[in-house]
Amino acid sequence: MQKVNEVLGEVKDLYREVIGTPAPEIRPESYVAFPPGVDPVRHALDEVQHLKTLSGWMASLPKPVAWIPQADTFTTQDTYVIRLEIPGVKKDDLKVLVSGGDCVVSGKRPEPEHGELRPLSLERPWGSFERRFTLPPGGDPDRVTAKFKDGLLELRIALNDFGKAPEKNVEVA
Repeated sequence: MQKVNEVLGEVKDLYREVIGTPAPEIRPESYVAFPPGVDPVRHALDEVQHLKTLSGWMASLPKPVAWIPQADTFTTQDTYVIRLEIPGVKKDDLKVLVSGGDCVVSGKRPEPEHGELRPLSLERPWGSFERRFTLPPGGDPDRVTAKFKDGLLELRIALNDFGKAPEKNVEVA
């Protein structure tokens, strides 16, 4: 019986890990009998091992984003500016990456603490976020700056000869 309780404990732990909430209690009257010749404990142990394997595979997959911050874009003659609203996000929880012609901003906003309050409606999202921007024509990936203040992240991308078509002398044969 102790082995059965251990297996049930592992199943409950996996349920909490995967679903994020405590596992519901299973009442004994809802148990289903195993067919003759099937060892229920061995079957449960095999299932738990299978669930652990699946859980490990799932942990290695990219995490889905929980929300996408709003952004405004601006331009000047020599700069492309992106402003993202990300209140409640700490500077240390932000990452800005320029790669392959894209500028990717990612991070995480923590779940709000409610204390003794019981939420009735929550409209501000929390969790992981990511926002991807294609560098504009003439955008210099080596000259991107980021400034974060008061919940607003401002990216500045320097433009090389914005609005000018490149000139090249073509030799007439």
